[in-house]
Amino acid sequence: GHSDAHHIRAEDGPENSSRNNRDYGTDYNGPAGNVGSWKGDVARALFYMAVRYQGLTLVNGNPPDNIAGQMADLASLLAWNFQDPADDFEMNRNNIIYQWQYNRNPFIDYPLLAEYIWGTQAGQVWNNSLSTPGHTASYVAVYPQPANDTFIIAGLSGVAKIYSVSGQLVAQKEFTDGQPISHGLASGIYILRVEGDAQTAVKKLIVR
Repeated sequence: GHSDAHHIRAEDGPENSSRNNRDYGTDYNGPAGNVGSWKGDVARALFYMAVRYQGLTLVNGNPPDNIAGQMADLASLLAWNFQDPADDFEMNRNNIIYQWQYNRNPFIDYPLLAEYIWGTQAGQVWNNSLSTPGHTASYVAVYPQPANDTFIIAGLSGVAKIYSVSGQLVAQKEFTDGQPISHGLASGIYILRVEGDAQTAVKKLIVR
């Protein structure tokens, strides 16, 4: 696990020392003034490590720092997973790691998977494959951001499933590459799962 690229990241030395053994979430919420753009990345990396390696667990609350293998507050990570969806950088990083490590972080490709293991869907059957034919489509773009009455998906044609940040499916739209999509959504932040041309992508949609 120490050499697994899915959890190796560049770090700020003083901030890493400040965090020390504190758990992500209730005990450690990042440096002062941060905007939280790293939180989803941390959550999905820890989800991966917890299911990939024995002896690493995620629990609710703030366990004592001397308990080995308990890395974070699970409830916080589940919230972070939706508050900070995977962006182009994280998805492209997943693709690059696959090229030489030959495995992917499925929590980046399938952001709802964590809910079926630990969250609101726990105990229900996961009916989707975890394979990613063609890998994640990192070139897909969603614009304008924020959107008004319509938005555009560029890069492929297919079906877009639109989820609230709590993981609820609120709309499903068939779309053609580059054509405006009417959505009828309330103002807020949504997660798009785009499927088409044997590829998938997960994008954030902001509605004004």
